[in-house]
Amino acid sequence: MPKYRNKQNLKRIIARGNKLNTLTRHLILQGSSYEEAIEGLERYVSDWEQSVKYIQKMSVNDIGYSEEYDHDLWARSELYEVLKYASAEEICHYRDRIFKADLAFKDCTIESNLPNNHIENPNKLEHWWLFRVNNS
Repeated sequence: MPKYRNKQNLKRIIARGNKLNTLTRHLILQGSSYEEAIEGLERYVSDWEQSVKYIQKMSVNDIGYSEEYDHDLWARSELYEVLKYASAEEICHYRDRIFKADLAFKDCTIESNLPNNHIENPNKLEHWWLFRVNNS
């Protein structure tokens, strides 16, 4: 349940006459400022792209279940969550970038049966990125 102050902040933003889509409302209720929230998916897609670039540069000793790798996977998990609130139009605008980052990630990792455990009870099909390790 969103914190009370986030709900109050959302009410103030709406009272100022700002029209908010579902994603923007969600982000504000999760604690983002109005300025951050109106950026929509951009921040989340960019974070995932940056994480993939870092993962591509990691050595076999760095990747796997390290804190750094967990942090990089968290970027994809956050993107996954916000995509649930994005409109088809918003998703369409970022679809190619997400696809390219996902493909690059898959190219530098291999499937594993053991998940990275930062999502409780991850589903291998739905949370596929959590079931990947370095392919070196």
